[in-house]
Amino acid sequence: MRNPSPTAEVAARKMFRSFSVHRFVTGLRAPLAAAVVAWLALTPAGAETKLPEFNGQWLGSGTDRDTPLATAQPTRCQTRVTADPTHMTSNMECNGNAGLHKRVRLSISFAGNKFTGSTEQISVVRGSGAAPKRRAGTVTGVRTGDKAEFEVRFSGLTPNAHVVLELTSPTSFAMRISTLGATLTKVDFHRPGAR
Repeated sequence: MRNPSPTAEVAARKMFRSFSVHRFVTGLRAPLAAAVVAWLALTPAGAETKLPEFNGQWLGSGTDRDTPLATAQPTRCQTRVTADPTHMTSNMECNGNAGLHKRVRLSISFAGNKFTGSTEQISVVRGSGAAPKRRAGTVTGVRTGDKAEFEVRFSGLTPNAHVVLELTSPTSFAMRISTLGATLTKVDFHRPGAR
């Protein structure tokens, strides 16, 4: 039997190390792949904003009206949000240039990407002499990434409202409320001092 040359011996050792490393990596690959798949399953799709990031004061401007037949008027709004990982409440007040004054309270709880809750709106046209209108309803919806869409169901003959809240930057979000195919409220909010 011949002794292998030093070059052949080095090549054989390299091949054995390469084979051992390959077996070791292959042995790790399955658990690593399983861990990555498990991590991906637990990680929300996209860069989802956490609810507590909405905490604090927000200012907004846009247009508003109380019914689909009313004329939209420029409005200025402010809202305060209090949130933890599974609950959020907001208190919003809007004052329209033509006298429409609205106060809206929203309280929701999240279970995964779905949420339920309640809302109350009180509106009045300043100087009209009319009594304030109070509307209360239930909220059901779904959150996808930085966007939440929900339906507000009111009692009686008041039509349901469709609401879309969408984070447009780390310091701003848009709110759209529509009913019967008409936009009632369209307001863009931002953090005070951020534009």
